[in-house]
Amino acid sequence: MQSLLWALLILAWVAVVFLTFGYAGLVAKVRELEVNGGGSGSPANDRSRQWPDLAAPDTAHRTLALVVSSTCPTCEEVAPAWSGLRGALTAAGHRAVLVDIDGSGTWDSIGAGEIASGPGLSSPLLLAYQPALLVLDADGSLLAAEPVGSVESLTALTEEYSGGTTPPSTTSSLTTGVAS
Repeated sequence: MQSLLWALLILAWVAVVFLTFGYAGLVAKVRELEVNGGGSGSPANDRSRQWPDLAAPDTAHRTLALVVSSTCPTCEEVAPAWSGLRGALTAAGHRAVLVDIDGSGTWDSIGAGEIASGPGLSSPLLLAYQPALLVLDADGSLLAAEPVGSVESLTALTEEYSGGTTPPSTTSSLTTGVAS
């Protein structure tokens, strides 16, 4: 009986060691992805993170795209607010686009201005969440993606872009949430 307990104790310690190494490897991979921007090389040169259809009008401005889905209850609250916010964004020289990720046509009647259909984009836009606010540069490279949980958070996220024509630095407080 005592030898069985010793064997189980040794087996438990071996399992702990394997789990520790596995966790350390996972942490190292996550840090590597954070440093590399989710892939090898510069995120701006990563073709899987570029949407030329959503490119900003010029290098001095950005495209802000609100991504919505017809199956998202939060999208139903946030999308109508986009109509009011897009005026300030376009007045500042930025491009404001509503992206209907599932191509449902649900958003045509809310006065959202330019609407892009997700299935019609040049490359698939795979996000982990909707609604989301995307920030893209003149090449259509994704600079940031941030979940939008309310009208207030959408307003706060667009505030820095609606005031002036100079885009914030590419190292923004916004995060990337694109599955690649």
